[in-house]
Parts: sequence; structure tokens; C-alpha cells
Amino acid sequence: MRLRRLREDLPSRPDLRVFVGYCLAAAVYVAIGVTVTDFLLSFWVGVAYVLVSAWAIPTAVRKFL
Repeated sequence: MRLRRLREDLPSRPDLRVFVGYCLAAAVYVAIGVTVTDFLLSFWVGVAYVLVSAWAIPTAVRKFL
């Protein structure tokens, strides 16, 4: 059995940028949920939040930069 190099399994910079974006979105979601409990309890609000925070905002930022 041949061992694989560790470098092949490391994420690239764009992968890390996406991961950090999702972590920031999750932190903001939890912070909003702590202040407004109903925000966490609605499935559709959660779906809309993920669409806005993980897709719409990065797309708008890329378009204007």
C-alpha cells in the first residue's frame, strides 16, 4: 500500500475562502438567533438566509469589485 502525500489533501485558497464565508454566515445566523429566537425556528427563513449570505452577497461583491 502506498501512502499519499499530505499536500494532495490540503484545500486550496479558494476552498478556504468559501469555508471562511460559511463560518462567518453561521456565526451571524447564531448571533441573530440568540437575539430573535423565532429566526432560528423557521425553516424557510433559514433557507433564505443561506441563499442571501452564501450566494447573493458574494455574487454582488464580486460584481462590484
